[in-house]
Amino acid sequence: MRLNFVAILGVVVIGLGIAALVHPRVMMPASHREVEIGSRKVIMETRRIVEVPRILGAVIIVCGAGLVFLGARKG
Repeated sequence: MRLNFVAILGVVVIGLGIAALVHPRVMMPASHREVEIGSRKVIMETRRIVEVPRILGAVIIVCGAGLVFLGARKG
């Protein structure tokens, strides 16, 4: 049985869904600012924390499984 692009994409989507379930909090840099105070330079960096709901991770896994099923059925 030869897997096609849709099935491979489904496996990748399932991997993303599992990652969302295992590690639901993702930190992304929001802004980066450099401030000079006297002769010193201070770097201020803020980060945004995005939380992925568990139900969304489960939906992503189901969608990936559907893609694998369609890809295997098609090929």
